[in-house]
Amino acid sequence: MAYSFAGRTISKVGVIGSGQIGPDIALHFAKVLAPSGVSVVVVDVSAEALAAGEKKLHKKVDRGVESRAFKPEQGEGIKGAVTFTQSYDELKGVDLVVEAATENAELKGRIFRQVEGLANEGALLLSNSSHLQPEKIFTTLADKSRAGVVHYFFPAERNRGLEIVPGADTDPEHTRWLLRFYEEIGKAPIQVGSRYGYAIDPLFEGLLQTAALLVEQGVGTVKEVDTVARKVLGLGVGPFTAHNLTGGNPITAHGLSILHDEVNAWFQPPASLQAKVEADELWDTPKRGEEITVSPEKEQQIGDALRATFWGLCCEVIDSGITTVSDLEMCVEIALVLDPPFASMNDYGVKEAYELVKAFAAKFEGFPVAKCLAEQSAKGDWPISYVTREDHDGVAVLTIRRPKVLNALNAAVFKELGDHADAIAADDNVIGAVITGFGTKAFVSGADVGFLAECESPEQGETTCLASQAPLNKIEALSKPVVCALNGLAFGGG
Repeated sequence: MAYSFAGRTISKVGVIGSGQIGPDIALHFAKVLAPSGVSVVVVDVSAEALAAGEKKLHKKVDRGVESRAFKPEQGEGIKGAVTFTQSYDELKGVDLVVEAATENAELKGRIFRQVEGLANEGALLLSNSSHLQPEKIFTTLADKSRAGVVHYFFPAERNRGLEIVPGADTDPEHTRWLLRFYEEIGKAPIQVGSRYGYAIDPLFEGLLQTAALLVEQGVGTVKEVDTVARKVLGLGVGPFTAHNLTGGNPITAHGLSILHDEVNAWFQPPASLQAKVEADELWDTPKRGEEITVSPEKEQQIGDALRATFWGLCCEVIDSGITTVSDLEMCVEIALVLDPPFASMNDYGVKEAYELVKAFAAKFEGFPVAKCLAEQSAKGDWPISYVTREDHDGVAVLTIRRPKVLNALNAAVFKELGDHADAIAADDNVIGAVITGFGTKAFVSGADVGFLAECESPEQGETTCLASQAPLNKIEALSKPVVCALNGLAFGGG
């Protein structure tokens, strides 16, 4: 048995590294591919790491069975599909490899030199690096066209965020296939250009840098800064807690040093972070259920610094050209469990956000004030797309892409659908259209609850209803055929 998708067949997947994230990557592959008979092999030179990784994977599966996420036979099937071994020979005939070893380019290069001779011809060779450019990882590969980075986020078996980073020699067809494949198996991937740290980690690490500096300057305690960060940025956990959970202090300290040299001079590991790394200590974060009270004045000061850091760094990423506003918006919200950056700037006021970033940059030498933010502050709200269009042989394919809310409809989506309908009607090169939803769970999950909650009177409800119906009427009245490709649940628009 094997898994076939878009012209490629997978019967065996390899995961190299049984440390912090490798077993979770293996678990995700096993959950989605084991029913098709795909085997997953986890290789590590350390017997201790393998034993710990297997125990971790089995514990998570057993918890899933207890919570009824899996049936008992499914749980056994997932565990039975994964083999933990010290032998690289077990990777013979592998069709897809994800390396999750230590963040060291030389080590990764040695691993891929060995794997290239074991994998099937044409197998995709991927690194779960969090920072390193593909060009530095795959320097010695004979065939670099099938290699690239897929950057997972914690916890890898559940977090849908994923950065796909092709190198200069990566075959664009492979990149397109990876984007479709990962969407098919439950992720929300974006393509990112090759730059140290990619798009997301500079945000994650930059927020910790500012948080640590605020503590060092006496603006707030670790617990206070974590508490305010959750409130003003919509974080699931604060930056200090996130680093405790992921074991990220050493990686972030090293990452900030390289970001300083390769991306922006503002980045650098704070003294308190370096001290934690040297002492192998965690941050003193709020305990579960612990209430932390922060004065309004302190909350304002901490909140302004964190907002400025978040928005300023997001805009720096856009200035770099490695991704788009809409892709970064989606990935940040899903991967980091943060308020979407550009929508939150729109809510705050783009001009006001620009002033906040400028004020922060005046206090912290080298902090970037992005050109795109300066320009957008004079125009108004950031344009964010939730409906993508791709044309194939005269057919326009529209994809409603709001995966966090299962592609629920709001005013922005309705407007985009209407605009696309107008464009398709006027485009002589388009003979028809297909409308689908992003992912595999839902085509559309109905009207966004928040969108409906904005209706405060019967009159406003009627106005909203009519405005929402107008673009659908345009689609219905198109002189060109429109087909709906149902990719999951489909509920009424409200």
